[in-house]
Amino acid sequence: MADHPIFTPDQEKEILDFFRQEGYAVVADALAVDEIAFLNDFVDRSKIEIPDEWGPDKRGCYSHGQVLVNHPELDRYVQYQTTFPLIDEIMGPGARFAQYDFRDIPPGNGDSAMDYHKDDLNYKPPQPPEVGPYGCKYLCAIYHLSDVDASTPRFCVVPKSGPYASIEEAQQQLGEAYREVPITGPAGTAVLYDISIFHRRLAGEKDKGRRTQHNYFSSQGNPPLTSWVLIPERLAEHPEPGLCEYFSAWPEVTQTFADQGYTAEFYREHVVGKPT
Repeated sequence: MADHPIFTPDQEKEILDFFRQEGYAVVADALAVDEIAFLNDFVDRSKIEIPDEWGPDKRGCYSHGQVLVNHPELDRYVQYQTTFPLIDEIMGPGARFAQYDFRDIPPGNGDSAMDYHKDDLNYKPPQPPEVGPYGCKYLCAIYHLSDVDASTPRFCVVPKSGPYASIEEAQQQLGEAYREVPITGPAGTAVLYDISIFHRRLAGEKDKGRRTQHNYFSSQGNPPLTSWVLIPERLAEHPEPGLCEYFSAWPEVTQTFADQGYTAEFYREHVVGKPT
């Protein structure tokens, strides 16, 4: 049994209240069955067709952080009707695209784990990020594309740990309130979390895998989350004002990409064969 509450998408107030207090929330049935099937099929095909762009990393996890550039069939998966209204509210006055990628840990690599950490800007921005109405500067939504249980790799969060500089400080300051919460749930489950809370990937059994999609968001006016994400022309200059605004937090590399005409040569130079 999960050691955390699991909300349904229509429990908006409950989700937002819980997120404000804990720094994360788990939402059931965030993806439809056909969406799960399409995304799993896409990852399977893409890893075969463009293997040089997928990795794996040193822990055996396959990922692709620039996959949107050449795959417009994924555009509909950057905002889900079940979760984006919640994310937009948390990130008010408006969520902005920050990153989109997949993480695929195939059977045989399931015993790979990570240390506790916080996600952070990988460069020094011109101004510090602003805190949103829910105390959140940047948010990640992780969508299970496979079933996740105690035998598989799984995401784990330390609720309320955002203010602390180390996991040791969080343990000391939170005292009896300190908790390490592994997130489980079937394919289609979504985990929304403030990237400033401590989190990690727990290992499962070696012969068990896990596949997820990760969507990152910043709020309007905040610096881009990374210095390296490329936003393709069809999204960076989208004719629909709402989507154009959503993709308006350009890293410097996207501006260079645009200045050079969004060329395939620029993409190959900055992406192909490089870690994501």
